[in-house]
Amino acid sequence: MKMELHSHTTYSHGTKVYYDGINSPEEMVEGAALKGLDAIVITDHNTMFGAEQAAKYAKKYGVMVIKGEEISTSGGDIVALGIEEVIRPRMSAEETVDEIHSQGGVAIGVHPFAIKEIGLGEKAALCDAAEVFNSLSIDRISNRRAHKFAKRMKLNMVAGSDAHCREMLGNGMTIVEADSEEGALKAIRTGKTALQTTHTPLNVIKDLAIRRLVMSYDYTLKYIMENYSGPKKMMSKAMLPMVKHYPGKVNLLFNLMSYISFGGVVFYGISKNMGR
Repeated sequence: MKMELHSHTTYSHGTKVYYDGINSPEEMVEGAALKGLDAIVITDHNTMFGAEQAAKYAKKYGVMVIKGEEISTSGGDIVALGIEEVIRPRMSAEETVDEIHSQGGVAIGVHPFAIKEIGLGEKAALCDAAEVFNSLSIDRISNRRAHKFAKRMKLNMVAGSDAHCREMLGNGMTIVEADSEEGALKAIRTGKTALQTTHTPLNVIKDLAIRRLVMSYDYTLKYIMENYSGPKKMMSKAMLPMVKHYPGKVNLLFNLMSYISFGGVVFYGISKNMGR
């Protein structure tokens, strides 16, 4: 069974952009079918509305839909697989894992060493498995560190695309020998997994960032006006309207910005993880 364990819909919302995920639950399930996936877990941030909606389209597209949630704990993000009720954020990692287990679910320590420090770090060992490959971790180094840590701690390993649009689905794929949700979750719990991975292309990430801004335009403009000041506010306010002209004459500018950002992320990742 080819599984996508980490994906988001329009029910995932961010701080600076309202739409963190840009495709509807049905579009994500359809996208999973088009990518040849057998199962998808919808793991929106701190909500299960997207997962509940997606489950309605499982039969239509011939894809197993497993309900999940990406939970913001006080120590970093944890993905819950196979739960039925939403788990509230901001609890400790220990409390969150206990709540996942009380529902019969599986706890995954996702992007544990992400350079934005949104993962659990070494506390990923509390979970049933560690996400040792996240296709959005474009610095590469955080994935290597996660794999090295999981191997040293003898943790079960999974991959995830962290797909915020349907084009990203299947880039971080976990493969198990199972034909049911129960069998798939058991395979993850016992470490009987194989991983098939590829990093999300930079142009896809760039396109996602721009589409997010277009969809969240008024929300993001309000955020800029209320939270930024000085040159940062002026520049952000001046550049935001450019997203409405994409694709078009602004392509070159956005391409340049994406390569500069990629270089910055890689440099920061190397400097942050030197010696680890």
